[in-house]
Amino acid sequence: MSVNITFSLTVTDLADEHQAREVVRSLDEVMSDERIQEQVNLGVAWEDGTAFVSGETDFPLSITRFAAWQPEFESYVRYAVEEVAPAAKITLDWGFPDLER
Repeated sequence: MSVNITFSLTVTDLADEHQAREVVRSLDEVMSDERIQEQVNLGVAWEDGTAFVSGETDFPLSITRFAAWQPEFESYVRYAVEEVAPAAKITLDWGFPDLER
């Protein structure tokens, strides 16, 4: 069975813009591996002169076996970020549009 989900993610506590761009590159690989790269916007954003990474789904994604997929996806995201920015903080928020109606 599949479920419609959305997510947004933020990666903070980055050293500089270069590291933020490396995080985007690494996360792009995860999205590509999961075949959702066309549905997720990722990029470098700025707040008070500090770079961070922001991303979100463009629209709900239909995910089969979400309960099994979610923890694996979260671990891939964590690994991708830690690989290039070990001190970074990741916030990943899930949305369930079918339940929010």
